[in-house]
Amino acid sequence: MNNYFMETHHHEWVLTNKKGAYALGTGNLINQRKYHGLLVAGGERFNRRHLVAGIEEKVEWRGEVLHLDSNNYSNCIYPEGFLHLVKPWLRPYPAFIYSALPHQDEILILKEIMMDEEANCSMVRYTNLGQHLMHFEFHPKFTMCPHHDLNPHGSLDFLDIHTAIEEREASSQFMATRSDNGFSVYGATLSGKVSQNRYVYYNVYFPWEVMSGYAGIGDQISLFQIDFDLAPGKSNVLLFSDSPIEDVPGMIARILKRYESLPRAMDFPNEPDPDQALLSKLDYDDNHLFDRKAYMKVLEFALKDFVTHDDVVAGYPFYGPWGRDTMVVLNALLRNPDNMDTVGRILDKYGKYIQGGLIPNMMEETHREANYDSIDATMWYIIMLWKYGKKKNLKKYWKSAIELSESMISAINEGQNGRFSLRTDGLIELSPQFAHGTWMDVRIDGKAVTPRWGAPVEINSLWYNALCAYEAMVEAHNAVGSKKCKSNVALLRLKDKVKESFAKFWDGHFLADRLEGDKPIIEIRPNAVIALSLPWSPVSKEVMKQVLERSFSELYTYYGLRSLSPKDGRFRKKYYGTQRERDIAYHNGSVWAWLMGPFCGLYLKVYRNEKSDVEIAQAFSEFIGVFRKGFMRGHIASVAEVWDGDMPHFPKGAPAQAWSVAALYNIETYLDSLGVKL
Repeated sequence: MNNYFMETHHHEWVLTNKKGAYALGTGNLINQRKYHGLLVAGGERFNRRHLVAGIEEKVEWRGEVLHLDSNNYSNCIYPEGFLHLVKPWLRPYPAFIYSALPHQDEILILKEIMMDEEANCSMVRYTNLGQHLMHFEFHPKFTMCPHHDLNPHGSLDFLDIHTAIEEREASSQFMATRSDNGFSVYGATLSGKVSQNRYVYYNVYFPWEVMSGYAGIGDQISLFQIDFDLAPGKSNVLLFSDSPIEDVPGMIARILKRYESLPRAMDFPNEPDPDQALLSKLDYDDNHLFDRKAYMKVLEFALKDFVTHDDVVAGYPFYGPWGRDTMVVLNALLRNPDNMDTVGRILDKYGKYIQGGLIPNMMEETHREANYDSIDATMWYIIMLWKYGKKKNLKKYWKSAIELSESMISAINEGQNGRFSLRTDGLIELSPQFAHGTWMDVRIDGKAVTPRWGAPVEINSLWYNALCAYEAMVEAHNAVGSKKCKSNVALLRLKDKVKESFAKFWDGHFLADRLEGDKPIIEIRPNAVIALSLPWSPVSKEVMKQVLERSFSELYTYYGLRSLSPKDGRFRKKYYGTQRERDIAYHNGSVWAWLMGPFCGLYLKVYRNEKSDVEIAQAFSEFIGVFRKGFMRGHIASVAEVWDGDMPHFPKGAPAQAWSVAALYNIETYLDSLGVKL
């Protein structure tokens, strides 16, 4: 079995749209999570519904039968369609070539999965790349439940589900609606016969859920059978949606148009091979399937996976929009001028949600109200107002951004219900009850796993940078036109006080992770890197260099930075086990990919004037080489959330995380701006 197959088995592809919908699966199409499936529809407030888990796929020719699909059960995988998989491609959309056993050019089937950008509609296209007429018998497998849920054993047996089939001139259409929750799924096929049936797939097993301590067994139901023939070189399409598909050919054309400008892998088979030797032309040695230009297009598309009409989904499949993550991602989006309207729209949205000077930590999602359980998201927001304004540079914008920033900073000065307060030295202090108020926010039984009470280092660097951004916005406003805007003198004095007080974090070797009073708590964590990577530095270059060198020595890995040094007694080697076990490891050793951004940012601040562009490009290429190679060789479709702290290799947490992709995109686009040949 080739190395490609083994690699992609552990990695996941993802498709999304502007509503927060997604389709998700593995490189061998065996559903390992309850979230895996062909259509998880997005709705208002990111309320998601898992509708279609997959398709039972039986192919017949000359009396022979092969199954393309595979189901996990607790004691087996059946059928074993993955054995017929010749090769998968994860980008620009998931595609798979199947063959008979042994693999042969006479029997080849290409399966492609795509999603519409606006509608909750997935498309599965099958193309006969072989040399024989083949008959296809399909049974779509429906779930029609909230995406965090499973259908318990037997719950679908006698459930009232309304179904209908309609034959139209250009397509055959079908629909089903559950009586208990009202969830509906609509489908269509360009050709073939649709007939009703009903049987249940009992106890489908999801091992990755069980490994994480969750329920991992659920039922799925088939309600329709779809039959059609495909001659060599011909294709047929299935559509699945959460609403009626009025124009099937139009929807297909729209979905295809979404992907037509994106590069495909160099060995991707666009049509039957006239030499009848397609299998011999596939790249089984995992050479680069995308050149630099194609890779950058794929990476940019991967970043846009998370961008909805007016927000950013923090990660698929678990998360909705998070204020902190959104602001970090907007910084990456700003590197392309085409995203200006999107960035402005998102900043405006968050501006309408401000309460007590804070933007939401989490936006509304699945019947949950927005919460304001962090302080750093607000600092990132103020910095983003300045960065966006630099691109826009309009006096009217600067005026409104200054007023908004000043009101937020003033509210922070006043403190928040005992959660945080401003110390006499200008630093922000979190109360013990708000010890989770940073990005290291996990709690078990209401208590912070990584308590950050006192004055956290990155919070106060963000605080200093927010004050500097405010000053810079005033200066930019005054440079645009004749009517001047006066700075709030008290805020400028506060900025200077914060910078002076920041010296308390330095112990001569590293920055304290936080201050308890004036006592530095020395923990070698990446928060010092975050603190010093920001636009305005409150310390000297020599301090930055020492922090960078120690971080490289103890925190850096090829997949990001560890959240705690392995030399610390609390270091957790593995992100594994139950929710509790994973929560303990989450910020106590686990590697975070998004931290590669601050790490490279700090490296640039230290060495920009000491090293040549070529040397910097070589260093950055080394830092992110695993991710770059993963995309260019087709092994990954996105960048995950976390990895093990010790010997990281397999992705953990969310398989597609917005700020992880944003960090890689930021670094790669910066390297492109240097003009150095990579």
